[in-house]
Amino acid sequence: MLMREHRTLGRLTLAALIVTLLLVVAGSAVHVSDDGPRCLDWPLCFGTLLPVDNSRALVEVVHRALAGLTIILLITVVALGLRRRPRPSRAWLTLGLASLAMTSAQVALGALVALQPWPTQQPLVSTLHAVAGLMTLGCVTGMYVESRCPKAVDDSSNVDASAQRLRRATRRLAAMTFVALVTGALVSGNGAAMACGQTFPICNGGWLPNGGSLTLVNWLHRASVFALGLFVVALAGRLLGKASRAGLDIRIRIVGWAFIVAFLAVGAVGWLMVALTRPAILAALHNAASAGLWMSAIALAMLVERLPIRLTEPAGELLPAWRQTIKDYVALTKPRVISLLLFTTLAAMFITPAGAPPWYLVAWTLLGGYLMAGGANAVNMAYDGDIDRVMGRTNKRPVPSGRVPPRRALVFGIALAGLSFAIFILFVNWLAALLAVLGFLYYTVIYTRWLKRSTWQNIVIGGGAGAIPPMIGWAAASSQLSPAAFLLFAIVFYWTPPHFWALALLKRKDYAVAGVPMLPVVAGEAETARQILIYAFGMFALTLALAPVQGMSELYLAGAVALGAWFLWLAWRVNHDHTPRAALRLYAYSLLYLFALFAVMMIDRIAF
Repeated sequence: MLMREHRTLGRLTLAALIVTLLLVVAGSAVHVSDDGPRCLDWPLCFGTLLPVDNSRALVEVVHRALAGLTIILLITVVALGLRRRPRPSRAWLTLGLASLAMTSAQVALGALVALQPWPTQQPLVSTLHAVAGLMTLGCVTGMYVESRCPKAVDDSSNVDASAQRLRRATRRLAAMTFVALVTGALVSGNGAAMACGQTFPICNGGWLPNGGSLTLVNWLHRASVFALGLFVVALAGRLLGKASRAGLDIRIRIVGWAFIVAFLAVGAVGWLMVALTRPAILAALHNAASAGLWMSAIALAMLVERLPIRLTEPAGELLPAWRQTIKDYVALTKPRVISLLLFTTLAAMFITPAGAPPWYLVAWTLLGGYLMAGGANAVNMAYDGDIDRVMGRTNKRPVPSGRVPPRRALVFGIALAGLSFAIFILFVNWLAALLAVLGFLYYTVIYTRWLKRSTWQNIVIGGGAGAIPPMIGWAAASSQLSPAAFLLFAIVFYWTPPHFWALALLKRKDYAVAGVPMLPVVAGEAETARQILIYAFGMFALTLALAPVQGMSELYLAGAVALGAWFLWLAWRVNHDHTPRAALRLYAYSLLYLFALFAVMMIDRIAF
């Protein structure tokens, strides 16, 4: 009986997945079709159930029927799952409820697209409708994979370093795929498919955007696809090489190949669309291949998470001295940390009243920002070598490991800061230069030399250093500071304590051994969790305040509410569940949260 119910649930989940895929493909066909007028009413079409006057109206009716069938199937699947004993996993139920919510949102947005109550908001509603469809497809794909592989076969793989790296890589792959598809939906919703002309992969004859906001939207989509392609090339060897044949389940390798084939298909059809001036059939094929790419990305990430992995570590080879030196000095700048700071700088440049900045100003600002932040990080490492030496998270850094003497790291950091100041003065403006120097001194003197070793308020007060980059971007683009710039500073300022305290909860013993008075060491886990929740609420309120202050649209407001609500939920979980797992989930999401929040700001300004 149980086996029969399990098979029935699996078959219904597969049916829901197939219908959801057809729903997304039919929706893209409706959007790109130019054959006759579409349905101008809802839920009927020209007042009837089945119009036959033109093919586009007929395709739209099929699309609506598939949406209704999808909801019915998902309700049936979730209800059957809730009735089963034992019930499916929490992940399956969460994905099921999320798919229902996303499908409902998709239907509501589809009705708005048909009725057009706000014609000026049509690109936004159309884009959100497409994104809701992608999220529904991702959730149902996850349900199907979860029903077939509910948990890892061998938990010992969880502690294998190579397995953990592969799992992180596939999660990043899924995230980058989603970004590429969302920017593609933005291109389609705004009618920007040919904004870069018929030159591919370059845009209007150049590698950087040369035109208005639609050109920038198209360029961002191409850039995200290019970045995804580089990551796919880097990951392909691990998924498909000889070393993976014995270490990876055949299902992982099959889905990996499916992803690569889908990616190549998306790129090839995209090139043909541009070369042939976007025929409707190619646009529909492009969207269908993109749906397949998204499904394979989700399936790959979930399979790698659940199936056993036994990858053989490559034999370690000593790097030549000059390459090791370059690697160490780059590591002194903390490139991964800086990447998030630079993104907040970039987003701030695009949301000022001055509009989209020229590409050369963006390039000089980001270069100067990297050098100044990298210099501050190098000085921080030079001073904190004694602390880093006794902490497991940092003891392999260049200074504590002895590969770079502290004095050289200090000179290197100051030199980078001086070069950055010169770049800001010569190619940006004096206000951005002063703010960059202020951030350097704030981090190296106020935080590193004074606060870090003396008070648990080190992160609260010292977080101001990481909150300055958005102000630098604002000043670089507009040559002044407005209330919105200070509000961006406040958002990052309030984001920093929950983000870093979540990490401190995980590394509490390290900080205790090093003698650093982090809040979990001084006040304990319960007080730290309470403070995390307080600051999370303050950050959420500030993100909502940006909408009226800077005149952001409903797109930003919806994104800020959705992203902030999940942040608050994770913070609440940390406050009620003092476990490493809860802290890790908040820490990992906090990185994604800040990136996504500023991405929504930038997309909001570009679209409107």
